[in-house]
Amino acid sequence: MKICVISGSPKGEESITLQYVRFIEQAFPEHTFSVVHAGRDIRKMEQDREEWDVALNKVRESDGMFFATPVYFMLVPGQLKRFIELAAERDAMQAFAGKYTAVLTTSIHFFDHTAHVYLHGISEDFGMHYVGFYSAHMQDLKSEDCQERLILFFSDFIDAIREKRSIQREFPPLPVAMPSYVPSGRKTGVDTCGKKVVILHDAEPGSVQETMVREMAGIYAGPVMVADIRESMMKGGCLGCCRCAFDNICVYKDGFRDFWEKYVVPADILIMAGTIRDRYLSATWKQWNDRSFFNGHVPALEGKQIGYLVEGPLAHLPNLREVLAMRVMMGKANLVGIVTNESGDSGEIDTAIRTLASRSVRFAEQGYISPATFQAVGGRKLFRDEIWGGMRAIFKADDRYFRTHGLYDFPTKNYLERIGNRLFSFFLDIPGIRKNVEKNLVTHMIRPFRETIEKSRVLAKRRAKQG
Repeated sequence: MKICVISGSPKGEESITLQYVRFIEQAFPEHTFSVVHAGRDIRKMEQDREEWDVALNKVRESDGMFFATPVYFMLVPGQLKRFIELAAERDAMQAFAGKYTAVLTTSIHFFDHTAHVYLHGISEDFGMHYVGFYSAHMQDLKSEDCQERLILFFSDFIDAIREKRSIQREFPPLPVAMPSYVPSGRKTGVDTCGKKVVILHDAEPGSVQETMVREMAGIYAGPVMVADIRESMMKGGCLGCCRCAFDNICVYKDGFRDFWEKYVVPADILIMAGTIRDRYLSATWKQWNDRSFFNGHVPALEGKQIGYLVEGPLAHLPNLREVLAMRVMMGKANLVGIVTNESGDSGEIDTAIRTLASRSVRFAEQGYISPATFQAVGGRKLFRDEIWGGMRAIFKADDRYFRTHGLYDFPTKNYLERIGNRLFSFFLDIPGIRKNVEKNLVTHMIRPFRETIEKSRVLAKRRAKQG
């Protein structure tokens, strides 16, 4: 069979992900593999129609499609995102239709699932039959267990093609048209209270996104900085070279770092506006997010109030909502809210934008940051373990930050707690004590909180007197 590999890595043949493909190629010599270097050659494909046609012919001539890509910022690299957009823009989706497809990703397993969901949905939108995914840690290929599982995975993919396996669609198609938005024009100014408000966007003239951005900027009764992310003059997408890992300095010499320092760093309130293209925002936004990796694995948005303005069917894309929310929470910032134009009710959208503005200022004044949920807690621990375990020799800037901020917190340095737990465990081995604890376990669990609750009553009375 002819297998077309869509490689998402900007590193081309030197991609770690592609080494997994080469292993598969050697393990299955009866099949032929052709590679479309979407990550490496996207600029050529955009500018040279002949380059695009060569890539598309590889897709047309194949019996099966195989996405092989690293995970960048919870999704595929911006270059592969642009390749997918280009296929839709040039009405080339028919070349993919009817083919069986599978996904291979490499990462440190940080939000690899959101990348898989994205490619799954895209595959179905293109009319392909999605067989499944293989998620590998970057170093897994060196283990025999991984090698055996990878062979089994690819064997199943080949069997699916050969059997013409029936596969049900999992993600419904997205709405083709979205409602417009016409603001009422009645604005109630929201005092910024001296907080710095920044709105970043990539709006096209006359778009709903542009209208939402203009309305948002007009609601704040104070100075607001509004900037198009294309003004950052990015020369290209993240190269995955990791040269920024030493001192947080990107290999590109363009305007991105200055743009980040001018708009993102000083912002107390940061509103990001985008339009849904396929199942994410635009490739420009994806590239912009990828390029922010020069900050490494540290919470670069820490302490900020973040809001989103989204044009498009976000309610149909819980995966995208998760990515947007976790982008904020992993940055130790606070997600104030997300406003979309989905309802088509301009009055409702007006109110939602006004509420987003007022809450952003109130939370900024209070310094409120919502507690982290499972995804962010797990993500932070994953970063901690990976940097400590094998990445700190290269990611020196991360290592310095983690050491300075006490993030290498394992095992716990609370030695009294460790000693107490060990003694308590010892006493629980005594039958009489264990029986008593089992009987009163629920009461024991809430006893430490009673003093805190009483303190809350005292504070409430104090606030009442002051009010």
